[in-house]
Amino acid sequence: MNLEDLRVFTEVAKEANITKAAKSLNFVQSNVTAKIKRLEKNYETTLFYRHKHGVNLTATGEILFTYAEKVLRLMNDVEKTLKSSNKPNGTLSIGSMETTAATRLPNILSSYHKQYPQVELSLQTGTTADLIKATLKREIEGAFVAGEVNHPELEKIEVVEEELVLVSKKNILTSIDFDQLNNQTFIVFKSGCFYRDILENWLDSKGIRPTNMMELNTLDGVIGCVKAGLGISLLTKPVADKLDKDGDITRFTLPAEYGTITTRFINHKDIVKTSAFREFVSVIHSSVCLNKVLTSS
Repeated sequence: MNLEDLRVFTEVAKEANITKAAKSLNFVQSNVTAKIKRLEKNYETTLFYRHKHGVNLTATGEILFTYAEKVLRLMNDVEKTLKSSNKPNGTLSIGSMETTAATRLPNILSSYHKQYPQVELSLQTGTTADLIKATLKREIEGAFVAGEVNHPELEKIEVVEEELVLVSKKNILTSIDFDQLNNQTFIVFKSGCFYRDILENWLDSKGIRPTNMMELNTLDGVIGCVKAGLGISLLTKPVADKLDKDGDITRFTLPAEYGTITTRFINHKDIVKTSAFREFVSVIHSSVCLNKVLTSS
């Protein structure tokens, strides 16, 4: 048994298909099959049930999968620790909501890259729910998410308070009374988006049960649909400002309890905090201090 066998095993388990796993790993299928058989011989057990649609883990396979993920993660941490020096280098994987990636993050990433150009930055966008899951699984080293985050395994930094506004193309929405809102199409991100949760909670507080929901995966898609007059959406004020360059957008503020949220940077307490990660956090702190100065002036 070696680490490569475990990596192949975990990939097959995740894909539930040997052919897909082989393609993902850039291996020939026979090589993948041989490694699985070697593991099964080594542990004297069957790790997968084979069927015409692929494979599924057996009970003993489930046990090995749990330990294999831990072993591979620990070995990855060892590699990061040993390769990390006082001067930031290597890779840094960060997650972010699309709205933050479009407005707040460019300045942070630009500042960081100027100081540490040798660090290879990787950015993953997603909903707050998805980013929290990825951070807990340590698939990414940290993420910018919205709202309160209370989890014993996570550390957090308050980055900025965002104002949320309801936006539409002019003449689509002239007020936020019941009659107008009840007949609107709401353009939202997929389930797990914190902004969507805020919107739905606010509508629910007004007794509105939206029947027309257009679900999109990208900020560009949401913006494009709003500009085309296909519906209304809830966005942060900086995004709305960019959207309203031509002055053809109407915006409405929400009540205070719904209209302001906090963007936070989170990370798992037990990740390997390389010099690249520590300096990234330092840049975030500097950005937070600058925002406070600009806000108070």
